[in-house]
Amino acid sequence: MRVRDILSRVREVFRGQPDLPRGPLQWLIGALERTADEEISCDDVFRLLDEYAELHMRGGDAAEVMPLLKQHLDICGECCEEYEALVDVLREDQT
Repeated sequence: MRVRDILSRVREVFRGQPDLPRGPLQWLIGALERTADEEISCDDVFRLLDEYAELHMRGGDAAEVMPLLKQHLDICGECCEEYEALVDVLREDQT
């Protein structure tokens, strides 16, 4: 089953119910909506994260060069935290 099909089913199940747990459910629906047919795993992201961060720090358009990695960072909090920590370290090294 595709993620978009799951999203449709989740919306149908919860349609019209006023007592939804808004925070977690909204996050889940948002994450499902941002998925794509082609994605990369967290392991792939960790292997490429230093290149992505260095490109970003040099002023390059890392999101354009590595769109699948950018898409993953947009939906994966853990990988995004790793990326932000790496960028912080790179910024400190520049000063």
